Amino acid sequence: MLSRTRQVATRPRSLAPDAAEREWAARVRLADESAFESLFHTYYARLCDFVESYVRSPDLAEELVQAVFLRIWEHRAVWEPTTGVRAYLFAACRNHALGALKHERVVARVVRRATREEIALGIAAPRMGPDEELQATELASVLSEAVHRLPERRRSVVILRWQQQMSYAEIARVLGISVKTVEAQMGRALAFLRQQLAHLRP
Repeated sequence: MLSRTRQVATRPRSLAPDAAEREWAARVRLADESAFESLFHTYYARLCDFVESYVRSPDLAEELVQAVFLRIWEHRAVWEPTTGVRAYLFAACRNHALGALKHERVVARVVRRATREEIALGIAAPRMGPDEELQATELASVLSEAVHRLPERRRSVVILRWQQQMSYAEIARVLGISVKTVEAQMGRALAFLRQQLAHLRP
């Protein structure tokens, strides 16, 4: 993906704003990397600030904005923002931000279930004792933070698997990826979460 550095590039000055945006979109559809980079650097900082106003996290904001641009590039051949490039980008980023906020609520439910069922992470439940409640709270907190740090697609795989109890095939259909990709994403997520929770082993 492109650099995270927040720069501002200008649209072609020989064209009016609307015409320049149409040219940008047309060049991106033709896989013109310089046009895509120009688009990215022109709007990246403003989009990050916009998304951060929703999610209250600069790192998450950058992740969500980059996900929007990545999706545009992956589907560049059919990308034709009928509402205009600027409007499309802000609407797409707003939708991603709202999705992330929804994830927070879902993750909270996942954490409660995970604490009860140990979510097959290969770790033992906290030992019973006077500090049982504190240990359970610590586990839930660490797990919640760890899930939030997963890349967006990996986090979606985890939530669809644990919260919605979907099969790998169902998750693949929902996310538009292969079953093997779902398996790989889940494996990496489990490895990361085990690592994050290792210090809580009794």
